[in-house]
Amino acid sequence: MVIRQTVVMIEGAYLIQAGIEQLLNELPGLVLLEVFEGSEKSLSEKIARLSPDILIIDTNSLKTDFVPLINEINKNPDCLTIGLFDSSTPENVKSHFKGCLNLSDGKFELLEQFGQILGKRPAKKPGLSNSSLSEREKTIVKQVVNGLTNQEIADKLFLSIHTVTTHRKNISNKLGIKTVSGLTVYALMNKIVDLNEIEHR
Repeated sequence: MVIRQTVVMIEGAYLIQAGIEQLLNELPGLVLLEVFEGSEKSLSEKIARLSPDILIIDTNSLKTDFVPLINEINKNPDCLTIGLFDSSTPENVKSHFKGCLNLSDGKFELLEQFGQILGKRPAKKPGLSNSSLSEREKTIVKQVVNGLTNQEIADKLFLSIHTVTTHRKNISNKLGIKTVSGLTVYALMNKIVDLNEIEHR
């Protein structure tokens, strides 16, 4: 049985972000909850609310010193912090993270590194994962239930189509629901939408 582990990423560069997302798709059980660009206010509080199992950080994406953020996150012993680095990254920066991925490595090297990092952490017990949706995912569900396409959702929420697609994939993985009708039932049962909203669309 594959244990589901949630991931949050801080990465400002779109191509690196897309590459890491693709890498995560290759590793069974990993679900990307949210991607931050690094300039968001109250970033440590937002990450704490999501309570990810894994936090991937590109320190070059952070607009402030990463040390206070990483020290705050490392207070949670269950969160595995992974840094994204290149060959010029000093060792003292790497030492703040529980694992490191080298951005100049190829796909198979990165998969191997990721596997080694995950192998060092204590096994997570089945059934303890939090399958609740993030606020952003609830917003996406609401839009889907109201009949909007991915492009319409992207335009309405000022997101890229890629981000909306990723959220929808993560929602399906978390809930095990693949259809709009199934999402509608879930949204009604969990009070994400009101029956009157659906009837008047």
